[in-house]
Amino acid sequence: MKRIFVIMLALCLVCLCGCGAAEPPEAEKAPLETLIPIEEAPAETPASAAEAPAPADASALTAILEEIRERSRPGTAGSSLTALELGAGLLDWAMQTELDEAQIRAAVEDFLAPMKEIERAGYALQMGSVSGAVGRLLGEDAEALLDDVGGTEGTLWPWENAPREKLDALFDAAGVNELVNDPNQ
Repeated sequence: MKRIFVIMLALCLVCLCGCGAAEPPEAEKAPLETLIPIEEAPAETPASAAEAPAPADASALTAILEEIRERSRPGTAGSSLTALELGAGLLDWAMQTELDEAQIRAAVEDFLAPMKEIERAGYALQMGSVSGAVGRLLGEDAEALLDDVGGTEGTLWPWENAPREKLDALFDAAGVNELVNDPNQ
C-alpha cells in the first residue's frame, strides 16, 4: 500500500512540475484590448477652432488619462496609493496646462469616444477614485499623503492655486460629477 501511495505521489509531482514549465498559448498572453476589438468612432471636428485642444497639452492629458486607465484599480490592495500618485500627476498637469475648460472637456470626450458604455462606466469609477485622491491632496494633510507615495520631490506641490475649474471640467467630462472630498469648497 505504501509503494502505491509513493508511486502516485511521485507521479503527481512529475505532472505538476511539467504543468508549471509549459508556455501558455499565445491567446492567453494577449492583452484584453487585443482580444476584444474596440471600434474606432469617427473623429468629430470641434465646433470652432477655439475649442480645438492645443496638440501638446491635449496629448499630455491623453497620456495621463491612459495612465489612469491602465493603473487605477479601485477596490484592490494598494489602489489608494496608486490613486494618490495619479492624482499628484493630474494636479501637476493642471497647474501647467494652457487648455481652457472647453478644450479639456473636448480632449476627455475624444479619449472616451472609442469606449463602449460599459468601459465608460468602469472608467468613471477609476476617475472617481483619482478624484477622491485629488480632493485629499488639496487638503491639509497633503504632505503626509505624498510622503506615503514617495514624497513631494518631483511634484509642483503645494497645489493651493490648483485650477479647480479645470479639474472639475475634466472630472465632469469623465463622468464624475464633482471633485470628491475637496475640503476647500
